[in-house]
Amino acid sequence: MFSVEFKKLFQPMLFLVALLITIVSYNIDLSFIHTYWPNGDAIPIYNHASDWQNRFGQTLEEEEIAEIETEYSTLIKKADKIVSENPIAKQLQLGKYAEFESWYQENASGGAINEMNEEELEIVKQKDAILKDLLEDTGDSMVSQIFVLQGLLHSMEQFDASDIFLSNEYYTENEKERLSETLFTEEGWRNILPTELSRTFAGYFEDILKLFIFLSSLLIPAVFVRDRLLRVQTIQWSSRHGRKILWTQFASGIIASFLLITCIVGFFGSLLYFTDFTQYFSNGLNSFFIGNEDPLLLSFYQWTFAQWMVNVVLLVYLIGMAFSGVLLFLSQTSQHYLSLLMKIIPVGFVFIYIANLVLKDAFYLKNELYQWTKIPMIEIYTGILLLVICISLPIIHCVRQQDKDLLN
Repeated sequence: MFSVEFKKLFQPMLFLVALLITIVSYNIDLSFIHTYWPNGDAIPIYNHASDWQNRFGQTLEEEEIAEIETEYSTLIKKADKIVSENPIAKQLQLGKYAEFESWYQENASGGAINEMNEEELEIVKQKDAILKDLLEDTGDSMVSQIFVLQGLLHSMEQFDASDIFLSNEYYTENEKERLSETLFTEEGWRNILPTELSRTFAGYFEDILKLFIFLSSLLIPAVFVRDRLLRVQTIQWSSRHGRKILWTQFASGIIASFLLITCIVGFFGSLLYFTDFTQYFSNGLNSFFIGNEDPLLLSFYQWTFAQWMVNVVLLVYLIGMAFSGVLLFLSQTSQHYLSLLMKIIPVGFVFIYIANLVLKDAFYLKNELYQWTKIPMIEIYTGILLLVICISLPIIHCVRQQDKDLLN
């Protein structure tokens, strides 16, 4: 009687805790991309990307690139005039914007304001005074616009010189061959895909997977332990139907896990369609080169950004369902809730580490798994291998437990 009443009280509490975990996880992790991204230096990059998408569409033709180069030249001339007329720039004998840029790079301090000496503080004041004049009527900084245009034009020049591009020491001979087939066969790369976008989305789906790990750990694995504590399994084998109960529980646990991860991915994934990032979903995965500082953020695959997201979601399912298999196995082999909890906690952290390893820079050369193995699509292979191993554990245990109980 007590166990029935406890069960009636315990299950609603579990769902309430799960709801609270979901709300907290959204506010801490998942809401970032909806509320705060882009921010900082990424804002002008996204502003230009959005503007160019509206003006030029999905690709940049030669005449459109020439138009951008003209805009850049006009912007530089305007900045040169402003710098040449600025009184502080005159004192520093800075006649052009390029001279101002070089001056600040040579004299800028990398420390915080409270760590600077008087000379360094004076340089910062001089820089800020000049930057005040380098503002558009809209309040946008001309400096950030110039920075974005310089970066993109440099990327285009680098791309056009394919021999120089592929001479980079970071690429192996096999990678150079595959990249030449991917990158230099068409001009679709000239779609404008802002930097860090793929990494931000991968982090978003990694947070979704972490949420699933927490929720499934709370909701899924207690069935076998509860049945053992209530001594249900000792009487299961007295009937033909009872002998199939382990398989029924296994199937129910797998189906419940699949439905849970589908609900989480479906709900939070659909929220992305209410963001401004939908304009980039048709862009090519290699559309924006970010320069020499990060040469490995390239992909072998001529996917659109939306196709890349589908593959990332597949990784979330593979790793999530693999974790479900481990949960069912741990619940089968635990004598009580405390021992189950002590097993789930370290295993959960291991899977969070695996999720980061697989999803960070997924399907790019920079992915750590790829860098270790040099195997293209290693992310998918890892997910499939993990799923097979982890789902096999509870299946093998079910077979052995059934044979053991029947013998006894």
